[in-house]
Amino acid sequence: MGSAPLESYIERFVFEVLRTGVMLSNLVADLSAALPDDAYPGEEPETVILEMLCGTISTVLKSADPAEVHRATELIDMAATRTVEHLRLAASLSRRIHGRDGGTGRAYG
Repeated sequence: MGSAPLESYIERFVFEVLRTGVMLSNLVADLSAALPDDAYPGEEPETVILEMLCGTISTVLKSADPAEVHRATELIDMAATRTVEHLRLAASLSRRIHGRDGGTGRAYG
């Protein structure tokens, strides 16, 4: 039996990063908006929520090999960096093609 195609596990990684990021961002925003102003006197509510989130997630990550957690963090960071790089390249190419960079608008020759 062969392994799954390369694209399959990459797609799953991308979807999981996006799904989880959106869900956690929405959760933090919703909790922050729902808290009364005096919920945590002397503390920033967003900071408290992030500390709670770290505590919850740590219950899973503490059972993992720290090297795996470090590697997963590196992969997420590298994926984000490459996404921004490619977005900048695409924007630059678009400006060149459409002549918005002060040039001739040609991307060749």
